[in-house]
Order: sequence, then structure tokens, then C-alpha cells
Amino acid sequence: MKVAPAGILLVLAFALVVVEPTRAFTCIQVEACLTPCLTYLTGQQPAPTPACCDGVRRLENMGITPAERQFACNCVKHAAAHFPNLKDDAVSDLPRLCATPLPFPISLEFDCSK
Repeated sequence: MKVAPAGILLVLAFALVVVEPTRAFTCIQVEACLTPCLTYLTGQQPAPTPACCDGVRRLENMGITPAERQFACNCVKHAAAHFPNLKDDAVSDLPRLCATPLPFPISLEFDCSK
């Protein structure tokens, strides 16, 4: 059986197609992690609640690969843009107060590609 050169090219073309990997989470899930933190982040409460810190821990565990961390970072940036009254000190202190270091800050200015 003889294989036509066009058939080989077609197989190679399919092999070279880059498919974006399926994400283990969505932006809605990322935002849901931080929703319990809004009262603290907007200055309505003096400290994050246990539910808030649970969400921060879930967020930390979501970003396993660099691509996942970048995706989660962009989701956080997008969510933060909807809340102009976030307190900078509260935002920067959140990971420390929850004893959960995040691989990226919760910030509109942070470059998630780094």
C-alpha cells in the first residue's frame, strides 16, 4: 500500500497543532475563593475571616503549573478591577494574615506574565 505525500502532510499538520490544555479551574472559581475576603479587602472588617483564609488557601493550591498560576493571576486582576475601593494595605497583607503565600500579588498593576 502506497501512502500519498498529501496524506503524510495532513498527518504532520495535525501533529503540529498546538492545543491549549484544559484548565483545572475557571475564573469564576478563582473569584469565588476571594469573595469571602471582600469585607476585609474593602476595609469593612479589621481582619480576614476564616472563610476568607480558606479561600486564599484554595487559590494557592489552584496554581500548580506556571500556566495555571498565570491564568489565576489574570483572573484575580480582572476581579480586582471591579472593586475600586480595595484597600492597598489589606490587599498586600492578605496572604501574610492568612499564612498562605501566593505566587502573585492581588494587584491591578502586577504583570501576570512574569
